[in-house]
Amino acid sequence: MQELIRVGHISSIAPDKAAARVTFADKSEVVTLELPIIVRGSLAAKDYWMPEPNEPVLCLFLPNGSAQGFILGSFYSKNNPPPVVDETKRYISFPDGTSIEYDMATSTMNIVAVGEINIVATGNVNVIGDVIADGISLKHHIHTDVTTGSGNTGEPDGGA
Repeated sequence: MQELIRVGHISSIAPDKAAARVTFADKSEVVTLELPIIVRGSLAAKDYWMPEPNEPVLCLFLPNGSAQGFILGSFYSKNNPPPVVDETKRYISFPDGTSIEYDMATSTMNIVAVGEINIVATGNVNVIGDVIADGISLKHHIHTDVTTGSGNTGEPDGGA
């Protein structure tokens, strides 16, 4: 059983194959063949991620030898603790500082984006609730230099 389940570190990755090579310190840094990485979905609903070089991973090997195995995933440790310690939160962070956090206790999603956010929809984008951009409320902002009365405003100016 000791040879079937092993802890190692990513040596190199093969993103086009969703696979990686792993080294084992207790085996004189021997490097495996490319091992497939277990994902949460690979048919209609797909999930994709790649571990980083030197990331610790847990591997499972078939009993017929170490050539056939899988990378089950990565894990936290004393030297690399989890970024969030709350059982009601789901959290993903990226090296550039972008993060996505969902709090099931408050039904709140927080997205911190370092770059742009693009939403591509072939239909409508519906928002229930106010939209606040740069501190200005879409529902409750006030226009100046407008004559009061029962008239409607014109169409937007079409600028970018």
